[in-house]
Amino acid sequence: MRIMIINPDYGVTQEEIDVRLRILQQYAAPNTELAMVCLQDSRVEINSALDVALAGPEIVKLAVQAESDGFDAVVLYCFSDPAIDACREALRIPVIGGAQAACLSALHICRSFGVILADAVRLPEKKLFLCTLGVDSSRIGVIAAVDLNGISIWQDRDTALQKLVACGQQMIDKQHTEAIVLGCLSFLGMARPLSEILGIPVIDPAVCAVTTAESIVRQRLITSKVSYPLLSAMAKTSL
Repeated sequence: MRIMIINPDYGVTQEEIDVRLRILQQYAAPNTELAMVCLQDSRVEINSALDVALAGPEIVKLAVQAESDGFDAVVLYCFSDPAIDACREALRIPVIGGAQAACLSALHICRSFGVILADAVRLPEKKLFLCTLGVDSSRIGVIAAVDLNGISIWQDRDTALQKLVACGQQMIDKQHTEAIVLGCLSFLGMARPLSEILGIPVIDPAVCAVTTAESIVRQRLITSKVSYPLLSAMAKTSL
């Protein structure tokens, strides 16, 4: 099985990609081959709805190329699930978004869950976005955010984890949170230590997206062309 992971942030180095793949491979089956590609033409990082719109065309092109190259599934490595509907219209192979995979999986282990974002500015946007993922709003508890104060999640992992612990503990104490979905894929690898400290399940959306993609492929499922009709000839030409 081959899964292409599309990282919609520009400027991620090959060394940084390799670190992410090593972590993800720990959760994937031995016969699953993971690859990651990042944006090259759309020089944005996904930090807003505008970024999602600007990155969309290149994300779709990368997804189409992945299917052409024989990959069995595509994973969108972002908690905004950017261009996911467009990708599903363009492809027959499964397209899995980190946010949708994580939130739907949370329902298997709890009655309701909270979400921790990496930027408080995006709280209003994400509150609306989460309700589009197929999860009843009554199942989504508090949506909070850590204040990173310019700290790089990847360069200062200890500080980032400490902030997640503080935020998660407050969610447990004040809102009786049952489980937590990490609302940023840069938190990759932090779910397990955070869960051990807080004593509740913590879902890593990057890991969840990859393992969900594996499950869908193993079931030999494809994207429904009733739900997501194939692109028109004009649209295909533009790609």
